[in-house]
Amino acid sequence: VGLAAIIILVELLRGKDGSSSLNARTKAMSDDLSTSTSGTNGDNLIIEFTVANLRTNSQNCTHIGKMLQCIPQHNNATNKFRIQLHESWAPIGVKRFLELTEASFWDDVRIFRVVPNFVSQFGISSYPDVQKYYDSLGNLKDDKVIGSNKRGTLTFATSGRNTRTTQVFINTSDNKFLDKQGFSPIGEVLPAGDGYGGMDVVDEIYNKYGEEPDQGIIEEKGKDYLEEMYPLLSYFVTAVFV
Repeated sequence: VGLAAIIILVELLRGKDGSSSLNARTKAMSDDLSTSTSGTNGDNLIIEFTVANLRTNSQNCTHIGKMLQCIPQHNNATNKFRIQLHESWAPIGVKRFLELTEASFWDDVRIFRVVPNFVSQFGISSYPDVQKYYDSLGNLKDDKVIGSNKRGTLTFATSGRNTRTTQVFINTSDNKFLDKQGFSPIGEVLPAGDGYGGMDVVDEIYNKYGEEPDQGIIEEKGKDYLEEMYPLLSYFVTAVFV
């Protein structure tokens, strides 16, 4: 991401947005992201997520800035998993996911809807101004359903035709019935490797809140609401290309 987008995002995350200049900054972000992502597709489509507050070791982690030190209990790979995106499955969805990753959108994002043996859903920014910006871009057009919603696949959430925005979910069971409903997978969680886990990490995402967090309030109040009402939610520390 170019310097303009980085400056904008840093100011937004620090609360230095200023309503009078928000429109100008979001336009600059749009221009910069359009330029920076035009040559990215097909170059680097593996993203590594670092997760805080997993069920088995939420009490054994020290989170300092963006550095997370944990005593792992679920595997030997601490709190990381990787997602491989597939442009051939869903080029429109993959392009948006790449843009969000380049803009560090996933940092501090809570996994707010966790239904065991169904899905783990995320994609609302913890910073309302950031979410408002992406909402202002409008919905994505649908991709054809080429991949299937099997366990481990990553899919954009939708409320009907052409309604995808920033929310996605990881299928934690084989949910092939979603294929006929228009849910088009864009990628999949990779098997565990050297220094990172696979679905064993995803399965440890905190699930005791179920579907309680209110999506509208998350968009309105962001991190303040989440930390007060749902402090144990798992969340992403970073999401980086590898």
